[in-house]
Amino acid sequence: MTNNDRARLIFHGAVIMFVGLLCGYPAVVEQGDEAVRLWRGAHLELLLIGIWFLATAAVIPSLVLARREGVGLVWALLASGYGLMAALVLRAITGVRAIQPGGSLVNEIAFGGSAVGIVGALLAVLLTLTGARAALRASTVDSQRPRVGAVSGQ
Repeated sequence: MTNNDRARLIFHGAVIMFVGLLCGYPAVVEQGDEAVRLWRGAHLELLLIGIWFLATAAVIPSLVLARREGVGLVWALLASGYGLMAALVLRAITGVRAIQPGGSLVNEIAFGGSAVGIVGALLAVLLTLTGARAALRASTVDSQRPRVGAVSGQ
């Protein structure tokens, strides 16, 4: 992973958190239980996604991933974050459920964003697990090597 990948995750995490903070305002001023619930959900979930980006950017140096896997992790997170952001904001604005495809165009777009977000999140988690597992294996192998200058048999 490059510093550019880390910077990209930090920047886009901050963008998603900013949108999440903006979604907090309608949660306070909207009337009606369902509208407040949708805006509050968008607010909290986008903040959580932004924090996930920042946390991943912090642990990337510890992961052992091939270049292709690292690029895949970054783009899976970006697709997940922006897909879910589109779906959550559309749901809050329009009130569509977006549980299944069909219905209005807005529902289709929100459902598509959710689908992209879920697939991206699963891929990102799997790649993070792969990198963490490889890092654990590498550290286990390193800890079992004899130290230079160590005296054995004492």
